[in-house]
Amino acid sequence: MIGEMLQALLRGGVPMLALSFGMVSWALYRGWLSGDSVSELQESISALGKNQKDKKSRRQMNPAMDKWFRFGGGFYGLVALYTWLLLEWPDVTTFISGMSELLFSFDAGAVLKLVLQLVIDSFINFGLAIAWPAYWLQDNRNPWELLFVAYGGYWLGINAAQYAWQQGWTTSAIARLQQRWQSITANSDTE
Repeated sequence: MIGEMLQALLRGGVPMLALSFGMVSWALYRGWLSGDSVSELQESISALGKNQKDKKSRRQMNPAMDKWFRFGGGFYGLVALYTWLLLEWPDVTTFISGMSELLFSFDAGAVLKLVLQLVIDSFINFGLAIAWPAYWLQDNRNPWELLFVAYGGYWLGINAAQYAWQQGWTTSAIARLQQRWQSITANSDTE
């Protein structure tokens, strides 16, 4: 029982807390989301998710944020994004390691095969990510426990992001990160 709860926390709760906190904080900072309460924030997430599905009124966003909102936003969209990242990561690492080997062999057919495999796997992963309930619940003994823990992590992440935004912590943290990034890039330019 304790092992299953720990697994649910590590597989669902903690990642969803981190993802929802990060994504909502960034969206608040960029002005894509608004709301003085969590319910207003969730309404804003829902509205932006609907907006991102319409090609004419879609906002320009970074790829992760765009993928979340194109998956529908909210809990469902964030779990779909998390699932897609989990499925896509091994394929991308295989592609990169395969490319490094192929660069020295100069085999155009093998390069084409590797690129084609990545594209096909991406489509399959996208389908699995959209159908995440089937993916996550297929090999879990207590699927409801995982679902509730994941939603709890999502809810805590949104609440923490909202609180951090209201306290001004998000703005100051992002400003410090931007300064740090500028100092790193400035140092790399001088070398």
